[in-house]
Amino acid sequence: MSKIPFLYKFAKELNESSPDEPKLHFDEKMQVNLFEDGTLSWFGTSKKVYTNCCTPGHIVPAHYTSSNKYVLAKHVRTKTDRRVGR
Repeated sequence: MSKIPFLYKFAKELNESSPDEPKLHFDEKMQVNLFEDGTLSWFGTSKKVYTNCCTPGHIVPAHYTSSNKYVLAKHVRTKTDRRVGR
């Protein structure tokens, strides 16, 4: 049995890029990624903007749990978080 890890046999094939894959380069003057023909690469610029979302506080009523224990009512505080594209 060989002591070389299994995936090392395929490392050369994995590291080679396909010939039809477009080449990208970073333009420092424009601060964007461009293809060889000069068109803009949109995959890094089309991300939606974050928005702040507020979840109001509420009261969880008293109830029995699945193990038949009684839990008193409690107040859940207001939470603010960031979400994408709302």
